[in-house]
Amino acid sequence: MNSTFMWSSFGNFGSYSCEHSCGCGGFMKLSDRLQAMAEEVSFGETLADIGTDHGYLPIYLKQIGKCPHVILSDISRGSLEKALKDCNLYRPGEKFDIREGDGLKVLKSGEVDVISIAGMGGILISSILEDDISHSRSFKKFILQPRNNLGHLRFWLHNNGFSIEKEIIVKEGKFLPSIFIVTPLIDFKKEPTKCAEEEKSPLWEYPDTLISNKNEYTQEYLLRELSKHRAIKEKLGYGNLSRKHDVDENIARIETLMGEL
Repeated sequence: MNSTFMWSSFGNFGSYSCEHSCGCGGFMKLSDRLQAMAEEVSFGETLADIGTDHGYLPIYLKQIGKCPHVILSDISRGSLEKALKDCNLYRPGEKFDIREGDGLKVLKSGEVDVISIAGMGGILISSILEDDISHSRSFKKFILQPRNNLGHLRFWLHNNGFSIEKEIIVKEGKFLPSIFIVTPLIDFKKEPTKCAEEEKSPLWEYPDTLISNKNEYTQEYLLRELSKHRAIKEKLGYGNLSRKHDVDENIARIETLMGEL
C-alpha cells in the first residue's frame, strides 16, 4: 500500500495521508444508485459510510467538496484496503479517516450529520441500528439502501422511532434498488413490539410512499413485483394455503397501488 497510518479495530482509528505519486486525481463516476445517494447529502454535511467496501461514495463526496469530513468504515480489513487504494487514486495527498470496526460502534454519538449504509440486507441494517438505539438516534440523517427485506426494515424503523422521509427507486443495470432517507423522531415513546404477523402485512412491503414518491421507475418496479408474486402463486398450486393467502394479499396490494399511478 502507498499510505501508512495507524489502523486498529473496534472503534479506534487513525487518519492517513495518500501518497499516490501519479497525481491523477481524476473525478470518480458513481453508479446511478450511489449517485442518487450522493444527491441526498447537503453541502457542508459530514458523513460516515458504514460497510464502505471500495469507499466510492465518501471519496466522491469529499472530491466534489460536498462533505468537509468523511469517515470510511468497514468490519473487513480487506474492504478497507480496497478503499485505501481508491483514496490514493482519486485524492492523492489528502487525508481520510478510515475506521475498522462493527457498525456504528466506530463512531461517537452525533459525530457526523449523515450515516450511509448501502448494499446490505434490510435485516442486517436494522440489527446495526438496533445494537444501540440511543446511539443510533444521535445522528441526524440516514441514507439507507437495503438489498432485500425492505418490508422488515420499514417495519423496524417505524417501531423504533425512525421516520422514512422519502423513498427513491433507481435503476442500475437490470436492478431497481430503493433508497430510504430516514430521520429519528424527536418525541418517540417505545410501544410494545408488534407481532410478527403484522410485520408480514403488505402495507410494509408496498407502502403508500411508493405512490407519494413515485418516479419514472415506480411502474416498472410494481410490475416486476406483481409478476414475481403471480409466479410464486402459480408454483404453489393448491398447496400451502397460508403462503398462498400472503401472496394473494401482496398481489391485491400491488394492484391497488398500480391503480393510483
